[in-house]
Amino acid sequence: MTPKLAANMLRFMGWGFIIFGIIFVTIAFAGFDGFARNMAPIFDWTGGVPDEGLTREARWFAAIMSGLSAGFGAFYVFLVAPLLTLENARARQIARRGGLIAAFIWYIIDSTGSLGAGVPSNVATNTLFLIGLTLPLFMVKFSD
Repeated sequence: MTPKLAANMLRFMGWGFIIFGIIFVTIAFAGFDGFARNMAPIFDWTGGVPDEGLTREARWFAAIMSGLSAGFGAFYVFLVAPLLTLENARARQIARRGGLIAAFIWYIIDSTGSLGAGVPSNVATNTLFLIGLTLPLFMVKFSD
């Protein structure tokens, strides 16, 4: 895989995380509860969506998670992907290693927490995103 193709794939994945973060932050606002309730079955198809309202803590954690998701995406869009296309071999290796480490740390923590919370469907979704983030980094070939 060329560095340009790998970078473009990472940009695509990164923008996905950014857009998800922007959409998911709506959970933090009480006025968007209907939207949040309609979105929940898309991400949690293994369990029922409870009827109780969201707590202040749930809204707060949604806000934190949304910001972290968008920031994680920006890391790939604005740092890892551009560095992969540089002529500097050391910068490319740092980008590759950093991108892989970040992806696996995110995956392990998010998936472990999802299992602990009883939402295995998120582990399945995370696995698809992990492949989308790591495949370009494992497959990229540099000419030097």
